[in-house]
Amino acid sequence: MYYVGVDLHKKQSWFYIMDANGKRISSKSISNDPEMLKKYFKTIPCPFRLAVESTYNWYFFVDLAEQYADKVYLANSYELKAFAKRNKKTDKIDARLIADILRKGYLPKVYIAGKKTRQLREFLRYRLNLTKDRNRVIFRLKVLLDKLGLNSSGNLTTDKALDNIDLSKIPSGYRCLAEKHIEQLKWYRKRIYQHRKELIKKVDMNQDICNLISISGLGHFGASLVESEIGDIRRFKSFNRLCSYAGLAPRVHQSANNCYHGPLSKNRCKYLQWILIENSPHFVRATPAAAEKFERIKKRKGYNTAKVAAARDMLKAIYHVLKEKRPFFTNKEELIRMQAASALSGV
Repeated sequence: MYYVGVDLHKKQSWFYIMDANGKRISSKSISNDPEMLKKYFKTIPCPFRLAVESTYNWYFFVDLAEQYADKVYLANSYELKAFAKRNKKTDKIDARLIADILRKGYLPKVYIAGKKTRQLREFLRYRLNLTKDRNRVIFRLKVLLDKLGLNSSGNLTTDKALDNIDLSKIPSGYRCLAEKHIEQLKWYRKRIYQHRKELIKKVDMNQDICNLISISGLGHFGASLVESEIGDIRRFKSFNRLCSYAGLAPRVHQSANNCYHGPLSKNRCKYLQWILIENSPHFVRATPAAAEKFERIKKRKGYNTAKVAAARDMLKAIYHVLKEKRPFFTNKEELIRMQAASALSGV
């Protein structure tokens, strides 16, 4: 077996190939042109395994490498730092490091999502970027109104609210700027609404997403984001592993009789963490048990800690919904009725 480490960049990639004993076979930089990569893959001695660092542009490279390699791995960039030398860093050294820890079996791996899941992720992130850009324009419009001493309060995400802005009170030199901001915001509203309709069509037949929507706080967008970021739930052997992946497990430092709990880890799935923390208040309001726990933790440790705890409870509900392929039930009586109905129907 041969082992290939790749340091992937925008235009060039450095390949380092070694055998099972760690002896170098080849080391060179190759253009990221697909035809050049195909020619080089054919020259690599077989069988071989390949690992590449999870940079922003890994999609095309992994899809291409899977046609030639026995197995392709994505290396966790954050955890690779623990293996790297601090006094030397070049593309060649990085590629050799990836190949060597792959050969030794220590490679920190990242899940490679399927093509359909990747497409859904990008579709959802387009919606996130639309919302971020709209919020920036809202902020600029409110700042302009504040500078002119006009009322800037209220929700400016609807056409009705935008039409209520009295442009006649704005001086002529600034009026054109306000009109452009309002025009932009109406464009964003139309695009976000159109995106929502397209998303519903895309995920309407996905049973996992339909089950996730039964959880309070998750609509079509939230459920689709959760499902696409988790991927295959079977890769998590327990809820604790999913909780760590979502970045909702606090850091713990324990030595002798001292134990300290720190902030949430930065090595996490940021979109999954964000949607859970953002929507956890809706889950709390609709779930009596979660609401009681939220108030108890809030009194002892504050609102933010209670919100993270609620997000963990929400994630636990998501874990069971995806594992058991069923909707969410807020109490045991509903679950028992569902199981009895399934038994009677022979399902």
